Amino acid sequence: MSSESKFHPSIELLDEYTQGSLSLGFSIVVSAHIELCLSCTETTAELQSKAVDAWLGISEPQQAQNFSHLIDDIVVQPQDKSIQVSDPLDTHIHLPDRRVELPRVLAKAASTGLTWNKLRCGIDQASVELDHETQCGFDYFNPGAKSPDHSHHGREITLVLDGRFSDELGDYKAADFILRDREHQHQPQSDGGCLCFSVLDKPIKLTGRIARLYNPILYYKFQKARARRD
Repeated sequence: MSSESKFHPSIELLDEYTQGSLSLGFSIVVSAHIELCLSCTETTAELQSKAVDAWLGISEPQQAQNFSHLIDDIVVQPQDKSIQVSDPLDTHIHLPDRRVELPRVLAKAASTGLTWNKLRCGIDQASVELDHETQCGFDYFNPGAKSPDHSHHGREITLVLDGRFSDELGDYKAADFILRDREHQHQPQSDGGCLCFSVLDKPIKLTGRIARLYNPILYYKFQKARARRD
């Protein structure tokens, strides 16, 4: 399922993921991107290897000397062909005009069922409760949909799963990983439709003259949802 991606997590974010220091919401969206992106899969494997070496306190030559025989022992072990693994997980999400295959970690998150809410801007949202620190969910941009213009109180990560969307800073396609923070203001839109998974650690900040009146409500809803998950 891996595909080429133009936008990736930073090395620092991948290292946080490797060290296990991210919240569950951020960890899952990074994991989903890694499943879709070969280059980030390789980078993460290198970071994990370095982390293991550092934890063991050994150099690379020592690792090769001390553990190469363990790999040989594993390879020569006979395989038990009687063991069968059942995998009933449906990795697809069904939308009005498309059927999208999800990264397994997101399919697991959606397996308990999704409740979609329609927004006036043409975006359908389905929340997924993962932890008490983040707000997570699927966002489906119907063709021609445009989100309200907004900035951010914290970090917002968006992973494109299908289709395309664009904002003032770029054009994004499937597997692209986009991080926005307090320095960014944008208005995502999609001409042909787009499915994304997004994670926020603080609510967005609407910037329109009238829309910004709703910011206290957004903040209250975010805090209320966090308290419910505690």
